Amino acid sequence: MTDPALEPAEAVTGPVLPARPALGWLELVVAAVAYVVLQIGLFLPVALLGEGDPPAPLLVGISGASALGAVAIALALRVRSPAAVGLVRTSARTVALGVGLGIAVWLLSRVLIVAYVAVTGDTSDPQAALTLFSGPVAAVLVIALGGFVVPLGEELLFRGLAYPVLRRLGRVVAVVLTAGVFAFAHGLNVVFAAAFLLGVVNAVLYERTGSIWPAVAAHATFNTISFVLVLLVGGQV
Repeated sequence: MTDPALEPAEAVTGPVLPARPALGWLELVVAAVAYVVLQIGLFLPVALLGEGDPPAPLLVGISGASALGAVAIALALRVRSPAAVGLVRTSARTVALGVGLGIAVWLLSRVLIVAYVAVTGDTSDPQAALTLFSGPVAAVLVIALGGFVVPLGEELLFRGLAYPVLRRLGRVVAVVLTAGVFAFAHGLNVVFAAAFLLGVVNAVLYERTGSIWPAVAAHATFNTISFVLVLLVGGQV
């Protein structure tokens, strides 16, 4: 008979998500409602009080602020820990992996966009409003907000908060659901398939690394490439 304390430990298998305060369905529902309410609450005054179309930096800023605000409200309920949504340290290698995957997803998304247009004939530009600005300051703001603030907010909301809760239904279900809702939030248009693919990749990144930063890096890379090209093609820079 052997002392259990001296027996070799069993190999740890499965996900690498670190132990952290548990998020629940309450946080998920509150975050979803807060996200919608903040989007409407921030956009309506701009639309009603402004003349013409809102400037691109303001639209992008509202998107990022809504996601960040929704996550903050949900965390304030019970958990109150940034680690609960993946705000933990990770290695430079995993962040670099996120950057590389962001580039790969962007390249593959071009194929998906061509396929979408060929099948549907829909050539509408969902990012047309992003060219409604003037001057280099506005251009820098659009790229900075769209290339970092929005990715940070959306990854915290969809991967950091929603994914761990939905993961109780199974990892595959959680990946598909979070990617699907993330894509739907971008509209049923030419970017839907690309957003879904990015959502799947980032959910897997979060599952494998346990940190939100690689997913933020992938999303930020994807967005930065997209925003820079949209601005350049639009002749605004």
